[in-house]
Parts: sequence; C-alpha cells; structure tokens
Amino acid sequence: MKAGKAIVASGVLALLFSACAAPRLGGLDALPALDFRIRGKIAVRGAGDAFSASFDWRQAGERFEIELWGPFGQGRAQVRGRGGAASITDDRGVTRQGADAAALMRDVLGWSAPTAALRHWVRGRYDPAMPTTEEKRAEDGRLAAFEQLGWAVRLSRWRDTAIGPAPARIVLARDGRRIVVACKEWATR
Repeated sequence: MKAGKAIVASGVLALLFSACAAPRLGGLDALPALDFRIRGKIAVRGAGDAFSASFDWRQAGERFEIELWGPFGQGRAQVRGRGGAASITDDRGVTRQGADAAALMRDVLGWSAPTAALRHWVRGRYDPAMPTTEEKRAEDGRLAAFEQLGWAVRLSRWRDTAIGPAPARIVLARDGRRIVVACKEWATR
C-alpha cells in the first residue's frame, strides 16, 4: 500500500471508530460500555477509487488506537483519538490532527463517513443516540440490517466472540460509497 492510501485508510478508520456513546442492542436491552480489541480488514470502494487494509483497533472508553497496514506490512499508519478528535500518523512520521473527526476526514479524504456509530455497529447494534429506520431482523432475532445517519448497514456472519455474539462482517453503503469491515479476531481489553 502506498503511503497516501495508508493515510486514506487511516482517516477512514479513525473517523469510523471514534464513537463513544453507551451501546444498546438494536431495540433490545441496554449493554454496558465495553473496551475491546478487534483485528480484521477494511475495504472501501466508490467514486472510482478502491483500497483495502488490515487493522488492529483498540478501544478503551472514549479513546481508540488503530494501526493500519497494507499488503506485506507496507504503508503502516497509526490512528489515535478520543471522542470526535483524531490524529493520523503515517509511516514517514507525519501527523495530521483535527478537533472534529468528520472535518479531518473531509480534509484528508474529501468525503465523510459515520463518525459516531461504527463502534456500535461492529457490536451488532445501532447507535442509540441516533434515529434508526428500516430495521430488519434475521430469523434468529439478531439485527440484520438498518439505516442510520443516511447509511444502509448490513450485519452478517454472526459468531460468538470474547464480548458475546457479534457480526464478523459489516457492510455500509451511502451515496455510491461502500465500506466493508471484516472482524476476524475479538478480545476484551
């Protein structure tokens, strides 16, 4: 992965993972906030551009730290943040900072993604602080799809993890952009 794409991938993850509100099951009982660690892959497609990266995401309360890298460990980048603010450090040591994660994303990438919801979505829930529409459930009662913040969200490949049942695949679609987050390893911190 070239350094520029590492920065793009870093910006995507920093802003997607910066949510901090207490989660709840989509329409079900509330769950406590939970620190976690996820390892997996992210792919982004749209507007004639596409890239993918592996990630290691550590969430502790409002703080997150994400390491990204391309094939064969190329283009490593470090993303850190708390609340809506984030910083992105590329493999050359250049750091970009922003008090507003969404604004930083627009500045670095030229587009924005859900900055306050993915922390919930990767746990198989929608963000309880935001309106939700088009909720659909699988036969087993698990949340399968919904719309929130203008994003169509699909949750699939559920499995038991260190934090309980969670989707291994989260697909987000909006305005011609598609983001796929594949969660491969879960751990509690």
